[in-house]
This record gives sequence, structure tokens and C-alpha cells, in this order.
Amino acid sequence: MQIEFLDKITGEYAKQWIVTWFVCGVAALFWGFWTTTEHTTADWFYFAVSIIGLVCVVSLSFRRNVLGNGFGMLATAGESVVQGMHGSVGLMLAPMFNFFTHVYGLVYWAKNSDGDGNMIPKSANHAVWMVTFVIIVVGLLLFPTLNSWLASMGYGNIIDNDGSRFLGKIDFFWINVLAFVLSITAQTAMILRYSFNWWLWILVNAVWLIVNLMTHNYIFAIQTVIYQVNALVGLYEWQRSAHTA
Repeated sequence: MQIEFLDKITGEYAKQWIVTWFVCGVAALFWGFWTTTEHTTADWFYFAVSIIGLVCVVSLSFRRNVLGNGFGMLATAGESVVQGMHGSVGLMLAPMFNFFTHVYGLVYWAKNSDGDGNMIPKSANHAVWMVTFVIIVVGLLLFPTLNSWLASMGYGNIIDNDGSRFLGKIDFFWINVLAFVLSITAQTAMILRYSFNWWLWILVNAVWLIVNLMTHNYIFAIQTVIYQVNALVGLYEWQRSAHTA
């Protein structure tokens, strides 16, 4: 299904869209940085990493290999450093994993690019969807064990379980676990060029938006909305390109 507005912002008005989205993203991040931090050197460093992350995700949505995976490596390396500075070894696992996927993606995408140097995405068959579902289920089942093992080894939890509940019924721990497992799966699917990865990112962003709103982290909620808009555009761009490849 073609949508004229999305055709425009992923086509002839792509540059204008990217600049507009990026400016909105920077504004939201700076507001959050300025109003919620003490502006220390570490805070400035993480703000810079966040800006690099914006360049990364919008480049990935438009299938730009060097910008997307190159800045992805910088952003994930920076996030690993930030978590390491805070002694959160467990929280370093996801960005470290993402870093190596971007290294692989830099090479793999280069071998599967069109004449303009843009990566050519592909659609998933039923087998790929089945494997993805199994990975998500196994990830959810194994995560608590991995989380506990890291804590017992003195590395800290990937996700803390403070007993808080969403609407008084659903444990926030499991909401965060779901978002974590989905994000790792989405990252892998994206690097492997499957267009459905953006459906997973949309789910991840929706979960994080709920968490941020319920915990009154409105700045991060705004940031999540900005990432969600990019995910929707990325979904349209990738699926259209996959169908016309």
C-alpha cells in the first residue's frame, strides 16, 4: 500500500524530512539533558552519544550503510563506556552486542547495496518468522537466569526488579524484559536486512513509552515518540524497497 505523504518524505523531500526530524530529536534530548542532569562531563558525554544515536537511527531507516552502521558503532561504544563508568557491567551487554552487529552490518550491507550505495532490504518467509518467535520466547525464558547470574557474579543486573507494577497488576520487571528481548531481536533482524525489524522496534518503543509515562519520565517519553516516528518511516521505506527490489 502506497501512502503519498510517506512517499514524499522518503523520496524527493527526504533531506528536508531528515533535517526536521533530527532538529526535533536534538531539541528533545537537550531539554532532557538540561533539565534532568547536573551537566557534568559524564552528562555531556552521554548527551553527545545520544546525538550520535540520532544520526545512526535515521540513517538506518533510510538504508545508509556507512552512516547507519558507522555511527551505530560509535553510539554503542559510547553507551558501553557510559555504563562502564557507572559500574553497570550488566547494562554494557546490549550495547556491546549491538556494536558487533554494526561491525558485521558494515560489511554485509556493502555486499547487498544498490547502485546508489543503499542497502537492499528483504522480506521474511514463514520460516524466518517462526525462528524469530522462538528466539523471543527462549529469550524471555532465559533472561531471569542470566540476570540473576550476572548479579551473583558481582556484575549487577541488566534490569533491576524493584517489585513495582504497571496498573497494579503487571510487574514492571517483565515489561522491561520484554522490551530488552525484543530490541535485541529487532537489532539482529535489522542487520540481517529483514524489513520486519521495524515492526519489532515499533513494539519496543510502544513498551518504553508506556513505562516512561507511568514513571513520569516525560522527557524520555518525548524521545521515545521521536524514535517511534522514525521507526514508522523506516518500516515504510524498507518494505517498499523490499517489494521493488
